[in-house]
Amino acid sequence: MKKNIGIFTVTTVIAALSLIANMLIYQVPELKAASQNFIYSLPLVYLFFFVFTIVILGVLLTLGKKKKEQVGYIFLFLTSAKMGLSYLIARPILTKTIDDPTEKINFFIVFILFLAIEAYYTARLLNNK
Repeated sequence: MKKNIGIFTVTTVIAALSLIANMLIYQVPELKAASQNFIYSLPLVYLFFFVFTIVILGVLLTLGKKKKEQVGYIFLFLTSAKMGLSYLIARPILTKTIDDPTEKINFFIVFILFLAIEAYYTARLLNNK
């Protein structure tokens, strides 16, 4: 139980520190103007991916105790669902007519950050079998 709480705590700390760092980066005058035109605010993007990551990790930890041999498949299914929803949310960003790719790059970097967190903990779960 303490190990599971530690996973969620570390994930929360990483998400919070990443959000703060990202927001500080967008305080640079050249990037500040670009962030003004974002469709989704930085905290909203981080919240979306953070909630998904917490749900995925929670499901993996819960089902990993009962069905250890299915953890990899569950991870693939949940990550695919997250990817599909991420695409639906990113569609306005992808179809945006402004030539500045800053929001697109930021969205996918945040996606990859949280995907890396999920993959790391899934690998640890699979190695603990």
